[in-house]
Amino acid sequence: MQRTAWRGYLGTGALLTGVYYLLPAGPGAVLNVVVGASAVAAILLGLRWHRPPHRLAWWLIAAAQGLFVVGDALFSVNDLILGIEPFPSLADALYLPGYPALAGGLALLALSRSTGRRDWAGLADAAIIAIGFGLLSWVLVMVPYFQDPSLGLVELIVSLAYPVGDVLLLALAARLATSPGRRTTAFRLLIASLAVTMAGDTLFSALTLSGVSTTVTDGMYLIAYLLLGASGLHPSMAGLSEPARRRQARLGRGRLLAMGAAALVAPALLILQFLQGSDIQIAAIAGAWAVLFVLVMTRMAGLVRAIERAETERRRVLDKTVQAAEHERMHVASELHDGPIQRLAVLSYDLERAKQRMLGNPAAVARVEHAQAALSSEVQGLRELMASLRPPTLDQVGLEAALRDHVGAFARRSGVDCTVRVDLDDRLDGELETVVYRVTQEALTNVARHAGAGRLWLELEGDGDQVDLEIRDDGVGFDPQATSALVRDGHFGLVAMQERVEMAGGSFQVDTRPGAGVTLRAMFRVPAPS
Repeated sequence: MQRTAWRGYLGTGALLTGVYYLLPAGPGAVLNVVVGASAVAAILLGLRWHRPPHRLAWWLIAAAQGLFVVGDALFSVNDLILGIEPFPSLADALYLPGYPALAGGLALLALSRSTGRRDWAGLADAAIIAIGFGLLSWVLVMVPYFQDPSLGLVELIVSLAYPVGDVLLLALAARLATSPGRRTTAFRLLIASLAVTMAGDTLFSALTLSGVSTTVTDGMYLIAYLLLGASGLHPSMAGLSEPARRRQARLGRGRLLAMGAAALVAPALLILQFLQGSDIQIAAIAGAWAVLFVLVMTRMAGLVRAIERAETERRRVLDKTVQAAEHERMHVASELHDGPIQRLAVLSYDLERAKQRMLGNPAAVARVEHAQAALSSEVQGLRELMASLRPPTLDQVGLEAALRDHVGAFARRSGVDCTVRVDLDDRLDGELETVVYRVTQEALTNVARHAGAGRLWLELEGDGDQVDLEIRDDGVGFDPQATSALVRDGHFGLVAMQERVEMAGGSFQVDTRPGAGVTLRAMFRVPAPS
């Protein structure tokens, strides 16, 4: 029952909201109070059922809702029974304290979700949302109140207190919405309730100033009450105030939409006031727009710095991973050379000596020769594996010899006609030689698997501080736009080559189209000797 009560509550409330507009004024007012009071009861029941760790926040929210409900009841008594509309009234004295009570509950929830470290990004996002939509309340509600000569000082203060309270709630609701932590169902229901309440308040004030019926806002308040009660009933309300595990909330789609809408309020108000022919609030709109611009630029700068830090860290980790893999390759190659290959070589000598002693037994000699051939084949396979892990020529003779050996072996295995041209003034740095060799190795693997090529050209040139590697083939090529699809299908060759080149400070290009082969270019800057 505790898990499904909120669904039944929302469903019943939705039905009553539809009934509300079918009832006359008196029963409708009673229904309004009943639905509002049900939200208080739902929160109190949720506190008893789910026992959240920060109960004071929910007690303040329930108290605020209780004040609003009693205010609704007094307003209805004045309007429907006594036939009077005093302003300010005792109902206002109950409505207005509800705003700081609700604000206190929201502030406690937002603080409880904090990690203890200042979330500047969340604060900036909340400020953007609060200033953008707060400008709407200022221009449409507060300024007309200031300009209304029929309002005395007390009436003006009370009238302004409502939009000021809405702006306060907006700021705290925005902060809660941008706080880190889980976005539970209770969290979403609470944020939705606050959004509907503030939209209803703003629309109510604007319609009242225009002399238009405010009946449409009654349904909005009923919906807000129901969403608030459902958030208190939902089992996840206990986790709404749990401290977040990460410092900042994710910049999700809903957050971006809210910030984008807030940033568009200022130009929308300019257009609206221009079309209406009313006095344009240049100072307020321009000031808010300027502050929003600064906040947005600050936020963008923070995002760029975060991306740069993440990219730097990614490259650092990737560089360490590649270096560790290269060291492991060298270690395995050394172990192969000093271990199995040496022992197999000794075994080959033993077989040769045994064969010499069996020259009088042709059958035995044949068996030994067969064993020698199989052993020689295995030794050759191990040598090729060792060379692929770390070719001895790369360290002993240099990059050019290692490239020619590797391309030659590739040509013999694949039948591809290969041409190699190397023009280097001197040997390159050891790490750069390794990168060039590994890129070549990966490129030839791709040609063997996918290109269907008949010819391949490899050119390596060094000109001052520039080293250029170009590998091209006459194979089938591919659509450059399909690179992301290749990665999704598990083909990481091109991405691996690009990562290696860029980690070495170079640039990587791929030129291809279907039926026109592939040309890979890797360009490196070689630092001048100190």
